[in-house]
Amino acid sequence: MKYNNHIDKENIIAQIKLCDGIILQGGSANEAYEAFIAKYCYDNDIPCLGICAGQNNIVRGLGGTTYRISNPEKHNQPSKDYVYSVYIDTSSKFYNMVNAREIMVNSRHKRTIGECPLLDKVGFCEDGYADIVESKDKTFYIGVRFHPESLYKTDKNMNNIFKSFVDICNKKRAFLQDIPIKKLTL
Repeated sequence: MKYNNHIDKENIIAQIKLCDGIILQGGSANEAYEAFIAKYCYDNDIPCLGICAGQNNIVRGLGGTTYRISNPEKHNQPSKDYVYSVYIDTSSKFYNMVNAREIMVNSRHKRTIGECPLLDKVGFCEDGYADIVESKDKTFYIGVRFHPESLYKTDKNMNNIFKSFVDICNKKRAFLQDIPIKKLTL
């Protein structure tokens, strides 16, 4: 679904401006506006984390493509905590968040990233699908194909994704407002 022009863009932008960062969780109901939000965040260097379909929407919002994977039976396993390993580029921002060359992830998806001209693919599963994309030029603009929100309580790597996001949002708010901030903690 493409962004629907009857949605009030100005209202969406006003809501984004109230936020220190945006998490796009994705889902078919959100495709109508998440690509627009993702592009706005990219253009204005607003911290953005895309999770699963949210990753697809940040890629689409920047003119990229997604496609259906050839082995969805392996990757669409919602009942398992861990399904496969993701191998991470050590020069990536994501690597600096988790400090690991390899992490185990869950998997509930049927699509992956095709082209993403403005983002770098920095984490891959053994099937070669991009599980992590990021912008090296933005403060925090990262998409993950897995679901860290399901594992953050028990998995340090997944928790570090959210801690890094919150830390960046706190720093950005302090910089923009130049006032003392109340720290968020996880």
